[in-house]
Amino acid sequence: MYYCLNCGYKSIKWLGKCPACDSWESFLEEKKEEDTFLKRSSTPLLLREIDVKDTQRVTTGIEEFDRILGGGIVKGEVILIGGEPGVGKSTFLLEVGARLSQEGRVLYLNAEESPYQVSIRAKRLKANFAHFYVLDEDNLVEVQKIIEKEKYNVVIVDSIQVVYHPKIEAQRGSPVQIKGCADFLTRIAKLQGITIFIVGHVTKEGIIAGPKLLEHIVDCVLYFESEKISNYRVLRATKNRFGSTGDIAVFEMTSWGLRQVNLLSNLFLPHRDKEIAGSCVVCVIEGVKPFLVEIQSLVNRTSFSMVKRKTAGFDPNRFTLLIATIEKRLRLSLASYDIFLNVAGGMRITDPAADLGAIVAIVSSLKEKIFSSYVFLGEVGLAGEVRAVNNINLRLREIKRGGFKNCFLPQDNLKEVDEESNSLNLYGVASIKEIFSSK
Repeated sequence: MYYCLNCGYKSIKWLGKCPACDSWESFLEEKKEEDTFLKRSSTPLLLREIDVKDTQRVTTGIEEFDRILGGGIVKGEVILIGGEPGVGKSTFLLEVGARLSQEGRVLYLNAEESPYQVSIRAKRLKANFAHFYVLDEDNLVEVQKIIEKEKYNVVIVDSIQVVYHPKIEAQRGSPVQIKGCADFLTRIAKLQGITIFIVGHVTKEGIIAGPKLLEHIVDCVLYFESEKISNYRVLRATKNRFGSTGDIAVFEMTSWGLRQVNLLSNLFLPHRDKEIAGSCVVCVIEGVKPFLVEIQSLVNRTSFSMVKRKTAGFDPNRFTLLIATIEKRLRLSLASYDIFLNVAGGMRITDPAADLGAIVAIVSSLKEKIFSSYVFLGEVGLAGEVRAVNNINLRLREIKRGGFKNCFLPQDNLKEVDEESNSLNLYGVASIKEIFSSK
């Protein structure tokens, strides 16, 4: 079997040019050597007799980070932190490592910087690095020996692109080398019972460290998302074997590092003193956390034959479906209008409960109607029906906490409302027509 050194493509025969990445003379024969990676004996265990204390979680002290992890880190867990260069991954993990070093031994493996450079960044955080050790080694075999000798509890690898395994015949940063190194680190974590954080830079295509298959090796994948002009960073869990997937935490970049933001509604819903058409508020849930966010729309008549339909922070495919639903069910012609939809604050939402708010924002901009004192909840189908959403009471409590008193919600959700949320003025609707006939 032959494989490409650049992309990992495999072939049963040698090829001069790789059909996947178009590189020349990049194929090498895969040698069947004895597995030099770490080994452990495997014995079947009775599930009910496994001691659950072995999976006891350790909290980092950063509440929002612990929450998206599922309550803290698990012994033997491998966590991949991804994001564009400069987004704050290394700074954030320095702070996480500092907090974990109060109770255990932490090794920070940094092959990109010298220990002196790491020390400069660490002093800016003003944190207590009690049992925090820095190592500038890029050979993972040597790192393995140090881990076994010194008995570290947590290892931070910054980053996966610059470390290598000498038994893997591929250049550093190549997909083959990255996959092999990630697999080797995972075996160390499982065998030694330690937690390993791996930093992976995101490419222009939005893929961590090149190959997508790296995400299948680790236990948890967290992405740092940010707008280039914003000081806020959204940490999103796209995979989590020991917690919920899709959950988010928001951090603010300060001169002392990243600081968690607890009240998301205050962040994504700033001062809204002026009543403006084309704006409305929705309550969405990302993972398990509800928060209020403003959806803005701008509908302009155009003299050009090709209209523009643009979104920021909202699924463009769903946006197209909602426009078609408006035209068909509300009998509004939008063929000669440019339509823009924006989620304020640079947030990207995936909750279908924002459908109703998006439709109201578009119609509000078109008809110059004001809906700023209302919150809208509901998934909208192609027939114009407003479908029930999950966790309705959790959303209503967040709406009440945000100072709103009026809410449009699906008719089917009214029977689920508890006494605490009954103080709100709730308007149940079964279709989108009912909203505009009642306003």
